Amino acid sequence: MDDSTGKLLSEQISRLADSIKNQLSSQDQALQHHKEIEAERINLLQAQIDLLKQDHQDQEQRIRKMDDIVISLKTSDSIKQAGQAALTLIAAAIAAWLGGRI
Repeated sequence: MDDSTGKLLSEQISRLADSIKNQLSSQDQALQHHKEIEAERINLLQAQIDLLKQDHQDQEQRIRKMDDIVISLKTSDSIKQAGQAALTLIAAAIAAWLGGRI
């Protein structure tokens, strides 16, 4: 092998090494870009999860408030009905007492 063939071979190997380095650098950049996109996607998903949790808690609080309101209305209605029944019994007792005196 003469000197020019060795230089040519050396130059080809050098170009191959540069090409491999460039490809690796390009792959590293693509990987870094992919990591950044995935990190942003994860952040957006976490924000959506947090928003859904907040909405769920808000709905749960609303349901509990409505449940408390329904219970208090039913209790008030029951007390009113009991008062009406008591007044009816008192009125019937007074009517019976007055009817028996005549």
